[in-house]
This record gives sequence, C-alpha cells and structure tokens, in this order.
Amino acid sequence: MTISFITSSLPEIVAPQEQEQAHLPAFFFGRMRQLPASDNPLYINGDDSSETLTLDAAETMTARLASGLYHAAGVRPGHVVAIVMPNSIYYLPIILAVLTLGATCTLANPAYTARELAHQLGDSQARLVITIQALHPTVTEATGELANGDIPVLLADGDESSLFDILSDRHVPLLPLDSVDGNSTAFIPYSSGTSGLPKGVKLSHRNIISNILQTTAVHQTAAADCRSATIAVLPMFHIFGLLFLCFLMPISGMTTVITRKFDMSQFLSLVKEHRVTETMLVPPIVNALAKMPQKTLTDCLSSLRWIVVGAAPLSPETISMLESCLPGLAILQGYGLTEASPAISLNPPAAHNPTSAGRLLPSIDAKVIDDRGKTLEAGQTGELCFRGPNIMLGYLNNDEATRDTIDQDGFLHTGDIGHIDEQQHVFVTDRKKELIKFNGFQVAPAELEGILLQHANIRDCAVAGVFDQQRQTEVPRAYLVMSSSLDHGDLDTAAQEAVDWVNGQVAYYKQLRGGFTLVNAIPRNASGKILRRLLK
Repeated sequence: MTISFITSSLPEIVAPQEQEQAHLPAFFFGRMRQLPASDNPLYINGDDSSETLTLDAAETMTARLASGLYHAAGVRPGHVVAIVMPNSIYYLPIILAVLTLGATCTLANPAYTARELAHQLGDSQARLVITIQALHPTVTEATGELANGDIPVLLADGDESSLFDILSDRHVPLLPLDSVDGNSTAFIPYSSGTSGLPKGVKLSHRNIISNILQTTAVHQTAAADCRSATIAVLPMFHIFGLLFLCFLMPISGMTTVITRKFDMSQFLSLVKEHRVTETMLVPPIVNALAKMPQKTLTDCLSSLRWIVVGAAPLSPETISMLESCLPGLAILQGYGLTEASPAISLNPPAAHNPTSAGRLLPSIDAKVIDDRGKTLEAGQTGELCFRGPNIMLGYLNNDEATRDTIDQDGFLHTGDIGHIDEQQHVFVTDRKKELIKFNGFQVAPAELEGILLQHANIRDCAVAGVFDQQRQTEVPRAYLVMSSSLDHGDLDTAAQEAVDWVNGQVAYYKQLRGGFTLVNAIPRNASGKILRRLLK
C-alpha cells in the first residue's frame, strides 16, 4: 500500500506556545532552574581545569554582557552578530546575550580564511564580530574586503577591545516577553544545502527549542550520578555542537569539559580524569578508538556509557568492535542536517539499532520519494524528506533555494538517499546532492572548482568526493584538464602546484586531500552540468 507520509509514532512534543517558552534564553534558564541544586559547573576548561563556569555565573554574565552589547556596542533587535571563535566555556553566555537583545547570531568556522569569512559576514550583514586575539588578523582582513569594512570587533580574550570590558549592570529596555516572536531568527549557521556555495540557514527560537524537546524525548541523558560529565569534541559553531554542547548537555544536568581543538591523547586523558559518561564523536574518531589496544580503552574510557555518532554512517562492525571492548557502552547513531536544527532521528539508548541512523524523533513527518516525486512505501529507497517544528524558516536572501528545498507541503528535501523501515528507523545509503562530507563538514565542489579555474595552468576541472579508507571519510579530489601550453612531462608537477595553491586558500576541511587525477576532458551533459558520477 502506498502511503502519503510517515508520522513519528512517538508522543508529540508540546511545542512552545507561551511566549516565555518560545524565547530561547528564557526557555534555557527556565529549564536549568528546574534541575536539582548542584555545585557542579556547567563547563570546565579542559586546557586549564581551574577555569570553570557555573550556572549562576553564566546567567549573570549573560545579563551583564547583554547590557554591555546594548550600551557600548549598539546591538539592537534585528542586528546580526558574528561569532568567530573556537570552543570556549564562554560560548554559551555570549550567544544567549546576543539573543536576549532580540539580535541574531551567525556562527562562523574559526578555520575560515579571510575570503571565506568575508562571504559570510557580507551575506549575513553582520554588525559586530566577536572573536579571539589569534583570529583577529583574519577577521580584520575579512572585514576589509567588505563595502562596510568598519565592522567593530570585540575579543573574548586579551586586554584590548575585550568583551569583558563592556560588561555592564545598566538597565536594558528589553522587549516584553509577550511581544517576543518565537519565529524570529535566532541563528544563521551556513550550509551548502543541496548544492552551491554556503547559504545562511535561518533557524528560529522555536526551531531550536523544538529540537531540544524532540531530542531529549528520545535520549534523556540526565543521570542520577552527580558526577556525570561530557567532553566537547564537536565544534560549538557547528549546528550539532551547538545543540548538544550549549543546550542538551546543560539541560540534562551534565558538566561539559571544553577543549579548543581535538587531540586524541588529551581526549583520552580528560575522559579518564573527569569520568566522562557521554560524548558525541564523528566516525573517524570512533574508528581510531576501535583500533586501540584493549588496555588503553579499559584504562581511559571505562566510564563511558554512551557515544553519540553523527555526520556520517558508521559501520556495524566498528560499533560491535568497540562495544565489545567496553562492556556497558552503547554507540548511538543519529541523523540530521543544519536545515533541521539539526536532529531528525536518533537511536534510543535502551534499544539501539547499530545498522540505522535511529528512529524518527517526535513530531516529525517523513516521506521517501522517487525521481518523479512519487511517495514510496516503507523500506523502499529514494530521497528522504522531512517536516516538523524544527525545520528551518528558509535560506537567507535566497527564496529560490528555499522553494527548491522545502516543498508546498512543508517537507524539507534533504538530497540524501535512503529508506525508512516499518519501525521508523532511518537508513541513509547515498546522497543525491553533490556535497562532499569531510568529517561532518560540508564541502561544495563548485567553490573549489571556481578557485581551481583561476589558476593559469588549469583549463577545465571538476571536484568530486572519494572515500578515504584510512581516514574513514570522504575527501575532495580534483579532476584536472591541464593547459595545452604545458609540456607532457610537466603535467604532474603543474597539477600538484595548482592543488597546493588551492589548499592555501581554503579552510583545512576543504583541502584537496584526495589529490588529483589528470583527464582529457570533464564529462558534462548537454546543458554543461558536470556528470560527477562518471568521474567517480
């Protein structure tokens, strides 16, 4: 029997209707006050464990920073503030302070080059940048490329232009909660969507709150153990890191150990030191753990109860290998995307299916369609489409892309290929879209192709993802048609020079780690579109 769509069988969430429930800072602190009293901090700096942030300190800093941003930096409702920072114990109060004022946060990758950052700052029309000293030169270069290059910058560290210098107790004329619209934009993370250059994804207060409620309904992490802790491996600017590290873990009563960047030896040491009970990892890290000696795993990771894995599918063999090494550990795969705030499905701890990306979260409808848009039956493979209260408002400044992605019935067309079984487990098997996913980061081939074509020795080119067995992730590879003016013996050298040149202009995750392949011509269809399946 053909079905029109699948509705999650889990009880629906009570979507935030009251205004105070639909305003993210009010919702967050309201939930935090409902937790049992605890002396445990919200965050611990893993690089300096003497530096911590408690709930009271976070709430005080949020209020004082909101006042400072209003009076000293001129932030007003509707303004966009760019956060360009690595993980920090102050990331949460910074974003909540911006949201308290009715302003919007656009979260940028701190690994961006000036060119990449300038695109996001200009497209989002950011009025202020909050960053750190080490990134100040890149931010300055990026703002210099904009027409309004006088965007002010505040630093979350250092002595000059410091965020902490503007903390204030002055009154702020905040909008009354009964006039706050939960559908106003809270965050503008950037995603390549189904294709093309990065686009701003408008996520509302209600989108994020709904996804918090949907996820906690399946994965309740609040533990009776007062020492329960997690460790930040995901970057907080990434939508998965934002959801889990800034909202889900605190609301679940967990202490989060924060590190600026991932280092395996430090990760093992901190899990052991802080008796970490849960963490969220990407598949390459899980694969690396599965290959470690049993003694190392038992010695360092025996406290772990759950590992949540997102960004890309993990093999059942790897899951079984690591779970057998650490009795009591469950590896829970999930699925989501920036446009869904981000979670769509998650494996419940009590009954996880190691072959799937989890069950549909509450209040989510799903359908699987073929190439003609016909809805398929349960178990049949096609494009995965979803709708629910967590689906984005749309793409910033791009109504056409929004219409191409969200259909008239409100379903988000993901571009991912897979199926949903009768138990509502989601299986992702391929991608219709052209995006390359390197360790969970989206890489748009068109962006790399545009840069390659600027090189004098490249006549034509294409970029496609190839799977790297050692890294256990996709990596971008360039397919190059070289200039006819080059001698045959110089082609490899010239191609490598071009690849190195591109790698110097993009963030680390966009680099052409798959190397290059020389071809005589790039396969295209009659309209000129690259036929990437033929390249692969």
